[in-house]
Amino acid sequence: MTSAADLARLAVNLADVRERIEAAARAAGRDPAELTLVAVSKTWPASDVLGLWALGVTHFAENREQEAAPKVAAVLAALATGPSGGGGPEAGEGTAVAGGPPAGPASPVWHFVGQLQRNKVNAIARWADWVQSVDRPELVASLSRAAVAGGRVLTICVQVCLDSPGGAGAAGRGGVAPGDVGSLTELVANAEGLRLAGVMAVAPRGEPARPAFARLRTVAERLWRDHPDARVISAGMSGDLEDAVAEGATHLRIGTALFGERRPVP
Repeated sequence: MTSAADLARLAVNLADVRERIEAAARAAGRDPAELTLVAVSKTWPASDVLGLWALGVTHFAENREQEAAPKVAAVLAALATGPSGGGGPEAGEGTAVAGGPPAGPASPVWHFVGQLQRNKVNAIARWADWVQSVDRPELVASLSRAAVAGGRVLTICVQVCLDSPGGAGAAGRGGVAPGDVGSLTELVANAEGLRLAGVMAVAPRGEPARPAFARLRTVAERLWRDHPDARVISAGMSGDLEDAVAEGATHLRIGTALFGERRPVP
């Protein structure tokens, strides 16, 4: 259950983030309603997810399956029991379903945003609605099999590496080279049980974020020629969301600015 103090903290943080997003959208000549806030809840407890959900946030992201699975289960169990789980007046609308989220508009939408290992695909496919970090062909085949086996459709973003030639790089962050995005997105688009949504990226360390996000926008625009419905550009985090919005991001993955400084991972 979310304490009053935690809910107050989350409410203040959420208001600040929404204000930043609205200001960034106005500066870019965009409608703030075009932007989806994805709360990156890694290292934070289910109670904080429930608190933000009660405040109107519906998209949440995790990057470690071993942390995510029990957290998702705890959130779904709390929502299924109603406001006592920390949710708002609609918290009882969903009904828990084995292997996936509850049905109905009250259900949170879960994103997996971490580096994806093939041996974790089946587990992730049980709870994730979106997988944003697909960066190699073997993952497409594995996710397709898992989705079909579970009777689900997974929404997929292809992760793009934004390292610039000679740049500091983003070692360990993953991503397919921009020139290989086309072939990988074709595999996703033609895979059973998968829906191609668009592209995702993280700004490289040691480089300005906006030029990197401009490169991502160019990749996305090329993708739209063959897949006009794959309009998602997932980019921007707590420190660079304004640059991402300026370069066309549609989904902003915000963690620290919402929850606070990341807790140590056990």
